[in-house]
Amino acid sequence: MGTRTRRRLELDQATKALILAAIVFVFVMMIVPVYQIGHNHEIRIRIAASQENIRQLEDTQRTLKSEISVARSPESLIDSVVEYSIEYSEIDPDKTVLVARSDV
Repeated sequence: MGTRTRRRLELDQATKALILAAIVFVFVMMIVPVYQIGHNHEIRIRIAASQENIRQLEDTQRTLKSEISVARSPESLIDSVVEYSIEYSEIDPDKTVLVARSDV
Protein backbone atom coordinates (compact mmCIF):
# COMPACT_ATOMS: atom_id res chain seq x y z
CA MET A 1 0.00 0.00 0.00
CA GLY A 2 2.90 2.30 0.43
CA THR A 3 3.73 2.52 -3.22
CA ARG A 4 1.55 4.62 -5.36
CA THR A 5 1.70 4.43 -9.06
CA ARG A 6 0.96 7.46 -11.11
CA ARG A 7 -0.81 6.89 -14.29
CA ARG A 8 -0.17 9.28 -17.05
CA LEU A 9 -2.99 10.05 -19.41
CA GLU A 10 -1.90 9.23 -22.92
CA LEU A 11 -3.62 11.20 -25.68
CA ASP A 12 -3.27 10.70 -29.38
CA GLN A 13 -2.54 13.57 -31.80
CA ALA A 14 -6.15 14.06 -32.90
CA THR A 15 -7.35 14.47 -29.29
CA LYS A 16 -4.55 16.95 -28.54
CA ALA A 17 -5.45 18.97 -31.63
CA LEU A 18 -9.12 18.94 -30.65
CA ILE A 19 -8.35 20.15 -27.12
CA LEU A 20 -6.06 22.88 -28.47
CA ALA A 21 -8.76 23.97 -30.96
CA ALA A 22 -11.32 24.10 -28.14
CA ILE A 23 -9.01 26.29 -26.02
CA VAL A 24 -8.38 28.63 -28.95
CA PHE A 25 -12.11 28.77 -29.70
CA VAL A 26 -12.95 29.70 -26.11
CA PHE A 27 -10.22 32.37 -26.11
CA VAL A 28 -11.54 33.87 -29.36
CA MET A 29 -15.09 33.83 -28.02
CA MET A 30 -13.90 35.84 -25.01
CA ILE A 31 -11.94 38.35 -27.13
CA VAL A 32 -14.69 39.12 -29.70
CA PRO A 33 -17.02 40.96 -27.23
CA VAL A 34 -14.10 43.03 -25.94
CA TYR A 35 -13.20 44.00 -29.52
CA GLN A 36 -16.83 44.88 -30.30
CA ILE A 37 -17.11 47.05 -27.19
CA GLY A 38 -13.95 48.93 -28.16
CA HIS A 39 -15.10 49.36 -31.75
CA ASN A 40 -18.55 50.60 -30.67
CA HIS A 41 -16.93 53.06 -28.27
CA GLU A 42 -14.74 54.42 -31.07
CA ILE A 43 -17.80 54.84 -33.32
CA ARG A 44 -19.70 56.64 -30.55
CA ILE A 45 -16.77 59.03 -30.08
CA ARG A 46 -16.69 59.76 -33.83
CA ILE A 47 -20.45 60.36 -33.90
CA ALA A 48 -20.24 62.73 -30.93
CA ALA A 49 -17.37 64.64 -32.57
CA SER A 50 -19.34 64.87 -35.83
CA GLN A 51 -22.42 66.12 -34.02
CA GLU A 52 -20.34 68.75 -32.22
CA ASN A 53 -18.83 69.80 -35.54
CA ILE A 54 -22.31 70.08 -37.09
CA ARG A 55 -23.49 72.16 -34.13
CA GLN A 56 -20.53 74.53 -34.49
CA LEU A 57 -21.12 74.88 -38.23
CA GLU A 58 -24.80 75.64 -37.65
CA ASP A 59 -23.85 78.28 -35.07
CA THR A 60 -21.40 79.81 -37.54
CA GLN A 61 -24.06 79.77 -40.25
CA ARG A 62 -26.57 81.53 -37.97
CA THR A 63 -23.95 84.11 -37.01
CA LEU A 64 -23.07 84.80 -40.65
CA LYS A 65 -26.74 85.10 -41.62
CA SER A 66 -27.24 87.53 -38.76
CA GLU A 67 -24.23 89.61 -39.79
CA ILE A 68 -25.44 89.69 -43.41
CA SER A 69 -28.90 90.73 -42.25
CA VAL A 70 -27.49 93.51 -40.10
CA ALA A 71 -25.19 94.69 -42.91
CA ARG A 72 -28.20 95.06 -45.23
CA SER A 73 -30.24 97.08 -42.77
CA PRO A 74 -30.75 100.85 -43.13
CA GLU A 75 -29.17 101.38 -39.71
CA SER A 76 -25.97 99.76 -40.93
CA LEU A 77 -26.00 101.95 -44.01
CA ILE A 78 -26.36 105.05 -41.85
CA ASP A 79 -23.55 103.83 -39.56
CA SER A 80 -21.23 103.32 -42.52
CA VAL A 81 -22.08 106.78 -43.84
CA VAL A 82 -21.16 108.31 -40.50
CA GLU A 83 -18.06 106.16 -40.07
CA TYR A 84 -16.59 106.89 -43.51
CA SER A 85 -17.93 110.48 -43.79
CA ILE A 86 -19.83 109.64 -46.95
CA GLU A 87 -22.22 112.26 -48.22
CA TYR A 88 -25.39 111.32 -49.97
CA SER A 89 -26.96 113.79 -52.29
CA GLU A 90 -30.19 113.38 -54.09
CA ILE A 91 -29.90 112.83 -57.83
CA ASP A 92 -31.80 115.34 -59.89
CA PRO A 93 -33.74 113.41 -62.53
CA ASP A 94 -33.60 116.39 -64.92
CA LYS A 95 -29.79 116.26 -65.01
CA THR A 96 -29.49 112.56 -65.73
CA VAL A 97 -28.68 111.18 -69.11
CA LEU A 98 -29.94 107.82 -70.26
CA VAL A 99 -27.42 105.81 -72.21
CA ALA A 100 -28.43 102.79 -74.20
CA ARG A 101 -26.28 100.31 -75.97
CA SER A 102 -27.44 97.88 -78.53
CA ASP A 103 -25.35 95.14 -80.01
CA VAL A 104 -25.76 94.78 -83.74
